[in-house]
Amino acid sequence: MEWIDALGRALRYIEDHLTDTALDTAAVARAAAYSPYYLQRMFYALTEQTLAEYIRQRRLSAAGQALRTARCTVLETALRFGYETPESFHKAFRRFHGIPPSAARRAGAALRYLSPLQIQVTLTGGTTMECTTETMPAMSVMGLARRFTDEAAFTEIPKFWEEYHAQGMDKTLCCYLGVCIEEPGEPDFTYMIARFCEADAPVPEGYVKHVLPAHTWAKFRTVGALPGSLQALNRRIYREWLPNNPAFVLADGCNVEMYHEGDMNAPDYVCEIWLPVKPKA
Repeated sequence: MEWIDALGRALRYIEDHLTDTALDTAAVARAAAYSPYYLQRMFYALTEQTLAEYIRQRRLSAAGQALRTARCTVLETALRFGYETPESFHKAFRRFHGIPPSAARRAGAALRYLSPLQIQVTLTGGTTMECTTETMPAMSVMGLARRFTDEAAFTEIPKFWEEYHAQGMDKTLCCYLGVCIEEPGEPDFTYMIARFCEADAPVPEGYVKHVLPAHTWAKFRTVGALPGSLQALNRRIYREWLPNNPAFVLADGCNVEMYHEGDMNAPDYVCEIWLPVKPKA
């Protein structure tokens, strides 16, 4: 249950540091002793919200309670919960609570309360997952690269693919991989629209090459229309396979989405997720 321990450390750290200006996803990952990239992926798969959004909502929830019960000004509360100006705090507070901070103490004022997440281990699974493990040497990939924050990735990466096709870039380099590359110590990551290539293959202008290190890969296959089938597979990996497999934990570095030929909207469309893994200690 190594990943459950990491998630528990992350949640405790958030609650203990809600008023710390340095509280962000990178700080939480350090406290959890877990890869920032995979911690955020795991958190989203389990909660269907980003880690950054959870931190923001917990802070705004606590700020509402502070304004209601403590003798502090709006400015003091804004600074205490990490907002640099009253204006940015006012905007975020109103978006979360539906009322301005100045109205929080009024009789009958309704404030939203987001309780801290609690870990509960439940019985899940009972259905099959197609997973194979394969140890592979280093592999070169070539393609377009762009950096994303975890919070924006879920909406911006599909737009990246739309841009790739709309601008005819697939005519220059026909790509079938989505490669996520972790940036050590950084809250954002590089995403490549890519294909496998030879190590010495020439690189077209505007494209980049990257070497995926030698890894043992856990390969998961799913059948169904995108994006639903891929999203469902990702959730099942983190909710079922990771906590229950006896042999492996995630290795840092990267992961791969492989898109096969065919109609991505068809119910029989096939795609895969590859995760680098290492033996449990």
